[in-house]
Amino acid sequence: MKVVRNIRQSINKRISSAKAMASESTAIPSNLKDIDADVPDLQNQLPPAPERPSHPNFNVILPPDDPVYGKWNVFLAGSIEMGNAIQWQKHMYKYLNHLPITLCNPRRGRWDPNVTGAAKDAAFNHQVTWELNALTKSDVVCFFFDTTTKSPVTMLELGLWAHSGKVVVCCGDTFWKAGNIHIVCERYNIPFVEKFEDLPALVVKMLGEKGLEEAAKETADKESKKTPEGKGDGSEKTKL
Repeated sequence: MKVVRNIRQSINKRISSAKAMASESTAIPSNLKDIDADVPDLQNQLPPAPERPSHPNFNVILPPDDPVYGKWNVFLAGSIEMGNAIQWQKHMYKYLNHLPITLCNPRRGRWDPNVTGAAKDAAFNHQVTWELNALTKSDVVCFFFDTTTKSPVTMLELGLWAHSGKVVVCCGDTFWKAGNIHIVCERYNIPFVEKFEDLPALVVKMLGEKGLEEAAKETADKESKKTPEGKGDGSEKTKL
């Protein structure tokens, strides 16, 4: 009996030790900030998202993992603000998950706030390089400006890619630099909307224009419903 009791005690200790190790591996270290935490949408910028099954070839890639791009790639180039921006990226997943595309989301789950932001800092350099590579690889670059943020990096990226012909933008008129964003979009003929609910359609339309058949069909179906005869010509343009 004593031997059996000792064996049980040994097993229980091992189980407790394993549980403790598992807990430590999943907990967020105290020196890291959870960039992926939920943020209250106090300005009601995000409408209810649709619920539908994902396409077998729908995928999401995030840093710091090495990206595995798909045939069609969309970069979510919008407000993050060290995790203070609303979770618009995950919200966008639900609007686009029915398509065979890869979403490149730079909003990594955990980040060390002590990273200096210097080019020589390895972690910072890796993050910026990951984003630049994904921006280059993507077929569509989707910008969303959270009106409660400053988003200087997002504005920088818009400036870099405004002339590329692969950008769509959502920026409400209460964003602190909305005027600048609107003028840039007008100058470079960038598809532009002020509400998030209209942004997914811009992404889908541009994917269709670039050759994604599923996206082209979806856009054609929507535009055909805009006229009484059901013959939309697809000539509608977003106005500032």
